[in-house]
Amino acid sequence: MSETETKRCIYPGCERPAVPPHPLGGPQPAFCDLEEHNALRAHQERQRIANESAPAASAGER
Repeated sequence: MSETETKRCIYPGCERPAVPPHPLGGPQPAFCDLEEHNALRAHQERQRIANESAPAASAGER
């Protein structure tokens, strides 16, 4: 990734830039600076979106 490219937050629907890498090294974080944009909430949001888009008939099959 070149310096001109900006890594985007991987939270579903977020278009904000990801937090920059720590000045002492390490990989660049995958999420923006919003506290609620983290791995657990991103997973929960992806599940919620998948459940919303699932056909209503499959919900009645339980």
